[in-house]
Amino acid sequence: MADDLNSMRTPLGRVRFLGSARSGMREDWLMRVTSAALVPLTIAFVWLILSLLSKDYNGARAELGHPFPAILMMLFVLAGIYHMQIGMRSIIADYIHGRAREWALMANLVFAAALALACIYAVLRIGFV
Repeated sequence: MADDLNSMRTPLGRVRFLGSARSGMREDWLMRVTSAALVPLTIAFVWLILSLLSKDYNGARAELGHPFPAILMMLFVLAGIYHMQIGMRSIIADYIHGRAREWALMANLVFAAALALACIYAVLRIGFV
């Protein structure tokens, strides 16, 4: 009950579990969902990479030419990059102030998008060309 007296939330905000910005729960939820998705995807990714170690380039291309390993690889990459982007957005929002925050958030988004496109292009290039 002592926390209620020291809380800066309004009574309606306490009922709805929303902070002052009304957006922190969404980022927290997305962070938890992507981290939960990354657990099995990381295990499958490591298993796939270990199976590719004994093959040469053409064998790896043949293996990634099948839909399941290629989709698995792309899901791992996309979930990891999105998780990274959410985490960096949170760090930027907490520690960078002023106009630099806007630029840092834009740079974070552009970097994540460019990295995702490059990784997807690499998987598709190896698997289907």
